[in-house]
Amino acid sequence: MTNNSTDKSSFRPDTRRDEEENILRPVRDSSLSIFFQNADLRYTRFCNPLPGMKGEEIIGKTDEELFSAENAAKLTELKKAALAGTAIIKAEVSLTHGREESFFELSVEQVREKSGTVTGIAGVMVDVSDRKRVEATLSKSEELLRLVFDAIPDLLSVQNRDLRILFSNWHGGYEYVSADLRDKHPFCYDAYYPGRGEPCESCHVLEAFRTGKAVFIEKVNPRIGCVEAHAYPVFDDSGNVVLVIEHIRDITERKRSEERLARINETFLGFGADTDQNINRLVALCGEQLQASCALYNRLENGWMKAVGHWHTPPDFPLLVKPDGLMCHDVMKGSSEELWVLRDLPTTPYAETNPNVLRYGLKTYIGKAVSFGGDNIGTLCVVYQEDYNPSEDEKQLLGIIAGAIGIEEKRKRAEDDMRLLNAELEKRVAARTAELELANRELEAFNYSVSHDLHAPLMIMEGFSRELISRYAHCLDDNGRYYLERIQAAGRRMEGLIDAILRLATLSRSSMQRERVDLSRMALLVAADLRQREPERSVEFNIAADLFVEGDKRLLKIALENLFGNAWKYTARKESALIEFGCRDQDGELVYFVRDNGIGFAMQSADSLFIPFQRLHSGEDFAGHGIGLATVKRIIECHGGRVWAEGEVDQGATFYFTLR
Repeated sequence: MTNNSTDKSSFRPDTRRDEEENILRPVRDSSLSIFFQNADLRYTRFCNPLPGMKGEEIIGKTDEELFSAENAAKLTELKKAALAGTAIIKAEVSLTHGREESFFELSVEQVREKSGTVTGIAGVMVDVSDRKRVEATLSKSEELLRLVFDAIPDLLSVQNRDLRILFSNWHGGYEYVSADLRDKHPFCYDAYYPGRGEPCESCHVLEAFRTGKAVFIEKVNPRIGCVEAHAYPVFDDSGNVVLVIEHIRDITERKRSEERLARINETFLGFGADTDQNINRLVALCGEQLQASCALYNRLENGWMKAVGHWHTPPDFPLLVKPDGLMCHDVMKGSSEELWVLRDLPTTPYAETNPNVLRYGLKTYIGKAVSFGGDNIGTLCVVYQEDYNPSEDEKQLLGIIAGAIGIEEKRKRAEDDMRLLNAELEKRVAARTAELELANRELEAFNYSVSHDLHAPLMIMEGFSRELISRYAHCLDDNGRYYLERIQAAGRRMEGLIDAILRLATLSRSSMQRERVDLSRMALLVAADLRQREPERSVEFNIAADLFVEGDKRLLKIALENLFGNAWKYTARKESALIEFGCRDQDGELVYFVRDNGIGFAMQSADSLFIPFQRLHSGEDFAGHGIGLATVKRIIECHGGRVWAEGEVDQGATFYFTLR
């Protein structure tokens, strides 16, 4: 009995409460809340009240008295279910106390007496607010990431080492992957290349995993076409590649544009001198690139539409027709900026006005006017035997080719005008040539007259005067003999002038024979010839070496002989005469010169030096006929050059000339 008494005293209420306190102490002030409620769902015990609440505020109250109706309804529903015998395991609830909302995982079960009577419930609430906030933040981040991925038109995906697609926007032409397959996170080769069952031989994602470097390749997807694939590795804290981000861009259209541009460049680079042939190339290019049944360029000529350029036209297609009722003619009559697209042609009025529509089964017509000088002169068009809706790029290409044909038309008109002009010029040249030939014949007749008709009287006069002197000199006094000598001298001078005139005329008519000429050597030979004529004179020659030019050797020798002869003549009174021949660069042009230290001349007289028979000194002082420098001027001008002189009285003279 004593022992039994002792056992009963050990379970008194105070002892039980102490034991409960010992059990609950480790969970106090944690995120775990433990509670008990009676059959009326009033709280009887509570460990760790909700944030902002005290235990004494909770005991004896129901959830309806503590929380909002919305929060209380969910709690009451779950707890009543627990009272009825349903175990509640980790049901998620949210509770608001004040302005703060908290989230909990709720677990509840019945409390029974030994007799089995349900007396209430016991439950546990775990505060998961922090986790829920993190989840909400992650959810927002994922949503933001999804929005970013969805905004990118290319395909983006994230793959693990097994090449399983963890996330993707399924863009860039990969929309064909079914929604069911997307949700299963398929392997990339199952998604992108159905039925393959293994990675591609040159898998860029595997390469990024292997090397840890970004990879770029171009490949062909059988469903999409040519694609540009990038793979970017993602590393963990240890530097291992754990994921790869894949970026794929559909470049089929870009490749097509590049091929089209290459074809256009090939066409333009293949242009020749024949404009009609160039136009045919452009029409063929238009038909090829727009994948038409046939292509035409019709030009309006003399009231007819003429197919100047055509591609894949039927053998019996009419290339010259009346324009009324034709699509091309109506396009040409409209705006040069407008591009016509006519579909379902058999239902349009053109089925009646244009017999080609039904004859060749045409369904679609695309055309644009070709302009020249502000006027439409023709139409470039493509036609189809099926319904065809051209893209904007194709419309633009047709417009570009129409513009190129307009340029070729402009060139053709310019060439036609040039041919007409050349024909007119040829007529004028022929007429002028005939006039020059007539003038030359008259000049030759004049030269013959001068040579024959003037020489004969001079010879007679010179012969009789010579006979007078030889036979009758003794009958004449000194004055008579002097007069006869003057007559003979005048005759000889007249004969010299006649010969000079003939040489100058002959020089003007002589033809040029260009070759490489050594002016230095030629000058040395001219100087040697002058020394041989008058060996008694002391003249120093200073001639530059290696002066080579392109010109007529015979004429250039005559020019140097006259220039050196002039210098030799006008240095005759100098005890130490000097004659120089050289070349200098003047403003990028080679200028040759002959310089002497002779008597010179006044610069105001320089303009008359090159005029035939104009002399600055009398014949008694210096012999000559006055055509030497005129001859030099003719020769230099025949070579496309110019000649001029500088001098000063008693200080010598310099004669400059250029050659082309």
